[in-house]
Amino acid sequence: MALGLRFEQKLRGSYHRLADPGVEHGAMLETQVELRLADLVRGRDGRVRGRIRLDEYADSELQGTFKLDLFERKIVYDFRFDADDGRPRRFHGETVFELMRPIRTMEDLVGRIYDDEIEDARLVIRVPLDVGTRRLLRTLRASLTRGLAY
Repeated sequence: MALGLRFEQKLRGSYHRLADPGVEHGAMLETQVELRLADLVRGRDGRVRGRIRLDEYADSELQGTFKLDLFERKIVYDFRFDADDGRPRRFHGETVFELMRPIRTMEDLVGRIYDDEIEDARLVIRVPLDVGTRRLLRTLRASLTRGLAY
């Protein structure tokens, strides 16, 4: 059994392709994050999975890593998904973690999408204050389960 944390987020925002930076498209990210306490203490990654919806780009399941780095005070999402053209993409997003405002910190995420090693798009997404924070708090739970074994 492992002691850890689980929570869900639903983020909405926009993205633009670097080939066409003046055109913004809708973006939505739904995530479920699992992080074992031992991994948090050791600076190791947790797991993130969920769905990414990017208008005219992707509607796909995602899977990757989540890191809450208390020493560098940052949150890092890194995951892979398939774009509508069938090719794999990688998302990398980071935000600064503020210990005095931990929930507020998790509301905004700036990320980049890569096609192979080439940056293809940029996203700015956030948890809506009215609904998102309540959902995050409602789903945040300490767990002592075998289910955190990943």
